[in-house]
Amino acid sequence: MVIRELTARIKEILRSAGIEEYDFDGSCIAEDFLGLDGTQLLLKADKQVEDTAARKAIEAAEKRATGYPLQYILGKWEFYGLPFKVGEGVLIPRPDTEILVDTVIEYYRSPRENMRIIDLCSGSGCIAVALKKNIPGAEVTAVENSSEAMPYLVHNARMNDTVLRYIKGDVMNGALLDNFSDPENVGEHIKFGCIVSNPPYLTKEEMSELQTEVGYEPKYALDGGIDGLKFYRVIACLWREVLEDNGLLAFEAGYQQCGQVAEIMEKSGFYDVTVKKDLGGNERVIFGYKSPDKEDLT
Repeated sequence: MVIRELTARIKEILRSAGIEEYDFDGSCIAEDFLGLDGTQLLLKADKQVEDTAARKAIEAAEKRATGYPLQYILGKWEFYGLPFKVGEGVLIPRPDTEILVDTVIEYYRSPRENMRIIDLCSGSGCIAVALKKNIPGAEVTAVENSSEAMPYLVHNARMNDTVLRYIKGDVMNGALLDNFSDPENVGEHIKFGCIVSNPPYLTKEEMSELQTEVGYEPKYALDGGIDGLKFYRVIACLWREVLEDNGLLAFEAGYQQCGQVAEIMEKSGFYDVTVKKDLGGNERVIFGYKSPDKEDLT
């Protein structure tokens, strides 16, 4: 079998299974399992493929045909122009999340004294790593609770030549804030200039109606409680304790949740709360600034 025939067979397997992006997915599988890029696939279309390589590529296509995520099959995915290792146990980075990264980078384009950033529910580390790579001088802390996701987080930071601080723990647990106690001021916390988070935000109803591909991703990284908002309530209220006055809090949320998340932030003591749209024109990112005196808000 030559490369042209193998590529056509892979795409036909996917097309017959109803995979909407069969052409793109088929090309990705062929490129990955043959070790070639798109141009090389065309230039070497008549080159013979070894039986073992052909068999593995076809097996990968058949697995994708069941709905198994392409990103898990490849074992990697790109986010913000950077490579990330992914697999079962970690959420797949998505293009819309790049808008969240853009928001934080834009904030730091103006001179800031506090260059400490904390990424809550860090998962694969895609947000933390992208911020560290694009904000010179930033000190980035990544917080993740999952024992399955943590190895991906550490690996991805090292693979992208970034140094992060890692904390394993549940952001819903107030005891985690003890990790940020200020050694020079008893009872006080070390302050961050920015808190960023893409927390689990699917509702109970949405969790019961997951698409096949999404169903393979870890439930802990998707489930936001009955109304999908439990993480926003806790982070906006609890974690503001480690955010400096006028510091930035930036979230990703579901496209129908942004108004509710904005209301949560305002009630928790944040001002100038703003919503941004994603690449598809849906409301996706909500950000605001910590009021120096929450009690003065009306």
